[in-house]
Amino acid sequence: MTIWADGDALPANARDLLFRAATRVQVSLVLVANKSLRVPDNPYVSCVLVEAGADVADHWIVARVQAGDLVVTADIPLASRVVAQGAEALDPRGTLY
Repeated sequence: MTIWADGDALPANARDLLFRAATRVQVSLVLVANKSLRVPDNPYVSCVLVEAGADVADHWIVARVQAGDLVVTADIPLASRVVAQGAEALDPRGTLY
């Protein structure tokens, strides 16, 4: 299982919660964004920088997500696409799509 986060619009408090959760349950967390994000020095946390542009991060996540993964996003179309692939999707407040 991998946790994918649409990092461009992810609130800082949700990001911090995800950092702690990934460490606690020892699962990979990948933030995907088109701007540089600060992430802790943590073997479970990484950040992928994609090109700027509409939905570039979304397409990158959809191309890599697998059934059983979790995607954290406020983007309803992205959530719909990953759920169709067998992944789970949460909004940054913790509501399951």
